[in-house]
Amino acid sequence: MTTEDVKPKILSQVEFYFSDSNLLNDKFLFTTQQANDGWVPISVISQFERMKKYRPIETIVEALRQSESLLEVSENGEMVKRKTPLPANQNEVQVAINKRSVFVEYLPEEATLDQLIEFFNKFSPVNQVRMKKRDKKFVGSVFVEFKKEEDAQKFVSASEKPKYGDKELNVISKVSYDEYKAQKFGERRGGRGRKEKYRKDDQKDRKRDSSPKREEKEDKVPRDDDAKDQE
Repeated sequence: MTTEDVKPKILSQVEFYFSDSNLLNDKFLFTTQQANDGWVPISVISQFERMKKYRPIETIVEALRQSESLLEVSENGEMVKRKTPLPANQNEVQVAINKRSVFVEYLPEEATLDQLIEFFNKFSPVNQVRMKKRDKKFVGSVFVEFKKEEDAQKFVSASEKPKYGDKELNVISKVSYDEYKAQKFGERRGGRGRKEKYRKDDQKDRKRDSSPKREEKEDKVPRDDDAKDQE
């Protein structure tokens, strides 16, 4: 693969790192850019797991300079930041992310992140796929954030359930998933402060590793019909 071939991949990956979807939940990257007026050293970005294969660093710099709307590179080519800061109301941003996200299970446990991203992009463009893991092993379920809320709704409400190969997948909205989890937590805790407690636990479950791959604890969720009964 030539240098020109990899530049779009580099740009897509780094634009994901700085997107609303990732930056709000990426503790390391969020605090790094906050401490430097939004700037992050490109040398740091180059050490992220999914960036190590792109060398030399000058190739990364050249790719980032091609960003049309999201990223800005410093004149000396050493730093990168968002052109516009994160929205002030971050709670609203998170609500919007949840509305365009879905939970999917019964995927093959041997599937890779790249394979899953390619699979879900066939339905509608996605922002990210977060793999749920147990003991560092993929358990066959993911959170998928689509670029548009209507695409997530279309994916959930499709008359035929999606299939990965020959296997039918179970799909529910992220909002329904959160409601189900909050209800289950409330049943265990007697209902006191369940929504606030669940929200905090959900944030802790995210692995902040500056990568579109996230490790999540395995959960048992209902199939579609059961999920509707919970609402």
